Amino acid sequence: MQELLDISFSFQCRSTRLNKMGKNPIILRISFRSERRDIFTGLACHKKDWNSQLDKVVSVDKEAGAINKNLDIILRKANGAFDNLRFSEEAFSIDELVDKIKGKETKPALLIDFLEEGNKRMLQRVDVEIPKATYYKYRRSLQHMQEFLQTEFRVKNYILNKVDTKFLEKYFHFLRTTKNISNNTAIKYIVFVKTIFNPAIRDGILKADPFRGLRLKHKTVIRQFLTMEELTYLSTLKLTDKDLDRKRDIFLFACYTGLAYIDLKNLQSHHIEAETNGAFYIRKPRQKTGEDSIIPLLPSALRILKKYCITKDIRDFNWYISTNQKMNLGLKYITQKAGFAKILHMHMARHTFATTVTLSNGVPIESVSKMLGHANIRQTQHYAKVVALKIKNDMAQIEGLFQ
Repeated sequence: MQELLDISFSFQCRSTRLNKMGKNPIILRISFRSERRDIFTGLACHKKDWNSQLDKVVSVDKEAGAINKNLDIILRKANGAFDNLRFSEEAFSIDELVDKIKGKETKPALLIDFLEEGNKRMLQRVDVEIPKATYYKYRRSLQHMQEFLQTEFRVKNYILNKVDTKFLEKYFHFLRTTKNISNNTAIKYIVFVKTIFNPAIRDGILKADPFRGLRLKHKTVIRQFLTMEELTYLSTLKLTDKDLDRKRDIFLFACYTGLAYIDLKNLQSHHIEAETNGAFYIRKPRQKTGEDSIIPLLPSALRILKKYCITKDIRDFNWYISTNQKMNLGLKYITQKAGFAKILHMHMARHTFATTVTLSNGVPIESVSKMLGHANIRQTQHYAKVVALKIKNDMAQIEGLFQ
């Protein structure tokens, strides 16, 4: 018998069974933490030739020497399997030890395989719980991770249980430097990985939560928006290109309604409802959150809709909305034409609605939050901070007049 810590290995010759040759099978008995398992070695001898004190066959024939040599090999293999598990610093069971000795180890879960499975689950949720755009972000997150493994470790995959806080810190650094991704967006990619990891953490597939020790901080970003002067100038800017004129109109409509690109693209006539006094408003659930947006249509927004109506009813609007990328490319050309220092993009329209169009004109933040379709008012509060900063900066310009 060989004992090590709380493990013991011993060989026994079973007297209760005989093989076809009339010999007794030799088993390896494993005792570990009050549990016991027997493994058949495939070797056998006559019971009278077995020495239970030495765990060996005592006989002068050549076959006994071969059996004892094989028993030594099996014992070394068992000790080696135990050492591998012990020094991995991860908890393991006696059954895992038996499998390792038998060479039937469970194939370790791999990072990329796990993320790909997570992406498939996300795809099934598209248009049910999440928009397609969110799924695309998860897919890009997978692609970034694949590039990171190739760059950092020169491998195509990685053992899931080896993912720790240090690994995630290296991944974040890769996103910030090699991929040149902004701090807050890089944190989002880390969150995407965490979302897919959560079931593995919960079900114990991951021995420890690698995100627990991760310390990443969002940086405060002042979101750009158009001032009232810039909004007015943009609306009167002469554009001879019909395609750019259409893109400018759609951007301005978003400025006056606060609709995100995907909600604007999915806007249909039944989303526009009429009041008894002749006023119109948009009522539409936000694609991203599912929250209802209720947005009264300002005269500037109505004029744009009328321009694209095939009848006198503004709900009969008919316009073509390009992809987000093509919209932003067109807005970049318009930026140059207008001579703006800030580069126009579709999401800037939503920021402009929240700051310049509503909050700066005294619309209560609760109303703005409802129009934007935010799940809670905290999402709207950063716009209020921007407005407060703008007021502070405006007042700083006239301080010298009142010394």
